[in-house]
Amino acid sequence: MASTLAEELASPVQNALSSATTASGQLVGWSIAGGLGQLGSGWATPLGTLRQRLTDTATNLRSNAAAHAHNEQAIAGAWSQAQGAK
Repeated sequence: MASTLAEELASPVQNALSSATTASGQLVGWSIAGGLGQLGSGWATPLGTLRQRLTDTATNLRSNAAAHAHNEQAIAGAWSQAQGAK
């Protein structure tokens, strides 16, 4: 889910940032132009960080699940060996 969110977030974020920057350029001379420019550049880093955190979370969850599965197999193997020794 985290991986999907990170992937799906890319396009809308890029579109919003591009739109703000484009609108800022088209409104040169208007008082709102600077604010739109700051909106486009100001949100780029936090939203990029959010995407990276989602990607990192997905990677960590996959690693955790793989380690958990490995531990379960190791424990099952140890129990089966202990039962066979009786």
